[in-house]
Amino acid sequence: MTATAYPFGMIPVQNLAAGYNTQGYETFQILDGYTTAIYFGDVVKMASTGVIQKDTGTTTLTPYGVFVGCSYQDPALGYWQNSQYWPASTTTGLPVTSPLYPMGKVVDDPNAVFMIQADGSIPQTALGANGDIVQTAGTSVFGKSRNALSSVALDTTSTRPLRVVGLADIPGNAWGDAYTIVLVKFNNHQLTTLTGI
Repeated sequence: MTATAYPFGMIPVQNLAAGYNTQGYETFQILDGYTTAIYFGDVVKMASTGVIQKDTGTTTLTPYGVFVGCSYQDPALGYWQNSQYWPASTTTGLPVTSPLYPMGKVVDDPNAVFMIQADGSIPQTALGANGDIVQTAGTSVFGKSRNALSSVALDTTSTRPLRVVGLADIPGNAWGDAYTIVLVKFNNHQLTTLTGI
């Protein structure tokens, strides 16, 4: 029984319809000095400037994918750092040209399915419903997101960002638990919407 609230953002676990899944990611530039922290499991969007940013939406998102880490030159130590999260306002002082600029790792497959904990109980009748995301500051200790699925409004509203597609198959997790862990996909992915970025 998932009786404890310990939100961990969105973790990629599979693809829809049992599609082939390598758990791979693409790399995209993060603006040097970007002022918002991005944690493993946070939703990111592609800005019109061609760099990724944290998507801070709740009832609506414009997701390009889910952030699963980054690499950048540590400004204090001088070596190349692989990290689970982007520390806000990190300025490397390096040129903004490849391969020196900060790079974020993003699971951007529109068919990707993610595991996420809800902030309350999710009944089996919510399977196929659309829901919102609860944005909470991540933890720099573990580099992890603390976002969750909102249990308050699960319905057919097409603009809600997440679709519940299943129950996470993990020990002690069941429909109706106090903080149910479910599987979700994005409703309005930037790669599948007809409007360009």
